[in-house]
Amino acid sequence: MQVMTSRSVSKRTLETMGWLRRIPYLAVLATPDLQAVAEACSRRRASAGAAIFSEGARPTGVFLILSGRVRIVRTSRDGREQLLHEEGPDATLGEVPVFDGEGYIGSAIAAEPCTLLFLPREILLAHIERTPIVATHVIQVLSRRVRRFAGLAADLALRGTTERVAAHVLRAATLAGAADVSLSGTRAELAAELGTVREEVSRALSDLRLRGIIDVDRRRIHVRDLPRLRSAVGQRPGD
Repeated sequence: MQVMTSRSVSKRTLETMGWLRRIPYLAVLATPDLQAVAEACSRRRASAGAAIFSEGARPTGVFLILSGRVRIVRTSRDGREQLLHEEGPDATLGEVPVFDGEGYIGSAIAAEPCTLLFLPREILLAHIERTPIVATHVIQVLSRRVRRFAGLAADLALRGTTERVAAHVLRAATLAGAADVSLSGTRAELAAELGTVREEVSRALSDLRLRGIIDVDRRRIHVRDLPRLRSAVGQRPGD
């Protein structure tokens, strides 16, 4: 067994190995293999609004977010955006196209200044081939994402805009543990997340306000009637 000391590997590589251990399917690698992966990685920075990769582009590798937040969006021919998901520190981006060889599913846009660790595709695939247990953990990661996207698809197909907006407000209030919540972005950004347009979000918020369920003051929302908000989402008492 190889024993690694601070003399046999640089401080930067040791730091990178620590970051790679946050990725479930790389944490299982033996130390020498993890060191080899770490030495192939590079750090990248992106300012707010910068594209990290573009929808349809050839996949070059996987990104690990070290700091900041990244939005993954798809854009229609008429310019409308659909937010697929937003990720923060310790999340990975780009696995699906890296493994199937097709283009990136969406564009990754820095929602705020970000620092990322880039792992080249060929290095990751080589270690998966040599270490089958890595593939098992990859399957688990991708399975969780399939479940999340299935939930998103169900929301878009089965819920109207008002119901989706109500669900968003309910989630925010539940996470905050308070009746007063703030929208995390603009109404246009919320519309992209919910698969609609800004005007529809404004109309849904107005509808909930007129029904006496919420009060709206720009990005601030006060939940006036929590049971009726749950009912607007389609939840039954006790759900």
